[in-house]
Amino acid sequence: MAEKRQGREIAFAETYDETVKRAIEKAFLKQGISYLIKVDKVREMKKGHFESRMKYTFQINRLQTEEAKDALTMQNLDETSFHYLI
Repeated sequence: MAEKRQGREIAFAETYDETVKRAIEKAFLKQGISYLIKVDKVREMKKGHFESRMKYTFQINRLQTEEAKDALTMQNLDETSFHYLI
């Protein structure tokens, strides 16, 4: 009988800034945290025209949430440049 697989990945943080994305990637790689980046194109109406930008969502193993938080606090990133999703 086939077993149902439990989803281990959870959405952890998201950002719109590419430099912050690279800093988070470096922090996770340094600490050995497995992650997946989901990229979405977000379109917004601005003064009669659409403006689009990329949203980067980091998904990590749910067992590594504490290590991921510690890795991001060691980077000294601006709290307004990314958002925790958990």
